[in-house]
Amino acid sequence: MKLNDRDFDTFEAEDLETVRKRVERNRNRKNRRKKRGFFSRHPSLIPVVVVFFLLAITGLFLFGRFSGEVLKLTPDADLAALFGGLDKDEAGIILNDEYEREARAYIDGDSVYLPYDFIKSELNDWFYLDENEGLLLYTTPDGTDRYEEGGEAKTVGNVFCLSFGLLLKYTDLEYNEVLKGDTPYICIRKDGGNYTAASALEKAGIYTEDNKDSQILSVIEKGDTLRIIDSGNEWTRVQDKNGLIGFVLNKDIGKYKEVASENKGKEMEFPCTKFNGPVILGWHQVFNATANNGIYDILSKNTVINVISPTWYFVSDAEGGFMDNSSTDYVSAAHAAGKKVWPVVDNFNCRDFNTRKGTVELLSHTENRRKLIEGLVNALKECGADGLNVDFEGVPSESGEDFSQFIKELSVACHDAGLVLSVDNYVPDPSSFHYNREVQGKVCDFCVIMGYDEYNAASSEAGPVASIDFVEKGIQDTIEYMDSSKVINGLPLYSRIFETKNGNVLSTQSLEMEKAANAFSSRGVEVSWDDSVGCNYGEYEENGSLWRMWLEDRDSLKVKLSVMQQYNLAGAAFWKLGLEDEPIWDEVAAYAAGTPISPGEPLSEDNP
Repeated sequence: MKLNDRDFDTFEAEDLETVRKRVERNRNRKNRRKKRGFFSRHPSLIPVVVVFFLLAITGLFLFGRFSGEVLKLTPDADLAALFGGLDKDEAGIILNDEYEREARAYIDGDSVYLPYDFIKSELNDWFYLDENEGLLLYTTPDGTDRYEEGGEAKTVGNVFCLSFGLLLKYTDLEYNEVLKGDTPYICIRKDGGNYTAASALEKAGIYTEDNKDSQILSVIEKGDTLRIIDSGNEWTRVQDKNGLIGFVLNKDIGKYKEVASENKGKEMEFPCTKFNGPVILGWHQVFNATANNGIYDILSKNTVINVISPTWYFVSDAEGGFMDNSSTDYVSAAHAAGKKVWPVVDNFNCRDFNTRKGTVELLSHTENRRKLIEGLVNALKECGADGLNVDFEGVPSESGEDFSQFIKELSVACHDAGLVLSVDNYVPDPSSFHYNREVQGKVCDFCVIMGYDEYNAASSEAGPVASIDFVEKGIQDTIEYMDSSKVINGLPLYSRIFETKNGNVLSTQSLEMEKAANAFSSRGVEVSWDDSVGCNYGEYEENGSLWRMWLEDRDSLKVKLSVMQQYNLAGAAFWKLGLEDEPIWDEVAAYAAGTPISPGEPLSEDNP
């Protein structure tokens, strides 16, 4: 071992061997300390280092999870699963704020097609498919566009579809097509109007669920605009620029703002004829040409009616034929008296025509409808009439869409010819919803409520022809579908006597106003006012039966006219001319003049 001079500096009294041994021990001790390492020499620092290490690892994890992760965000969601799975050549549909799991779009070449049924139920119910003639129709104020099957309208993937381009031709939509990649889809929004939006504050992920353990749908960049759907305490449901819908953390988006939608939702506007003052329409029942002479008697009795509606046209076959009782002289006489003429076409007065079966066949074929419409318009023009009143009764529910298409096509033809179109309707209830009053409200000039026959000849119980509650509810339910300025309320000029026994109806009899009043007064029966129904009521017993009647008279008419004024209706109609008691026209004249009508006390001999 070699000794350095400094090894001897501090050792003066010891011999060389002793010094050598001491130096060697010291060096061995240093070597052992070097071999044990830092933590062996400083064991108290081990817990500190461990904690520091764990904190570092945790910090790196959290940084990557909540901040640094955005640098590594990668969409990993199974988009096809959001649509319920997609087959080849299928595309998903996002409608408004939801993924459609039942409906699919179809890719055919370079075009996207949507199922016809989906379009009808969700996007545009104005399309009409004539399966009998293989035609797709779309009626606008300018006419009806026709498409034969194939091309824009065809079967794709065993489903009858319309091209997205054809849909856009007639429908205002916001949309986005994402057709590249493994999962093609189309995003459609139809609601229009303004919406709430927010901008991304930083790069972030949109997740399938409102937690960070779910899959990432898409990655948004700082400044991206998101449509706000729903907000929560921590997460907000949003839609990104490509239409995908998911959840983003509230901290990643800025303040909300209102954004104007590009889709204004503008609807077609069909022409609408305005009448100068209330319409006061009287139906004139005409079964043959000879009965047209009744016009002179009608004109001699009152001056209140401003529209006369003779029952002239009876559908006679399913191919569009009809019986015609029109008269040029009749129209001329009415015009000379300052009255308009809106003849009636009905589907139930020709004995050779099966109302149910024939109506189905007539309305479901485009050619049959065309023939009937063309024939009616020509007949109206030839006799000089001013309009048409459609009275199709007993239309089966399966023909509801066909009936609506008929009214659309008839509207265009009438307006092109300068004719007013009005359509008669039952008081709304589930059995007549298929008459589609909403369509009528768009394309017709006037819709007439047949506000009578609440209790009729087929009723199992006795009751009023038109109680005030029945009339008012009919008005209320009708103006849910259209503006009240298009609604005419029909009123009865007759009453019905019910023969009952033990509460059961044995027979009924309809009587004109004067005869109905005499039927009771001639027996010495006094009627009394029933405020609950808005009619005078009377009853008597004879031959073991109870005879009951709710009288339609001047008193009941005032109550109905008063309610009609409250709803600002277009006017009143009366079934039928010739059944009235002359004094009622005084009340109708007040209504026509806009004079406020107050039912007041029921009229009597002491209160004329």
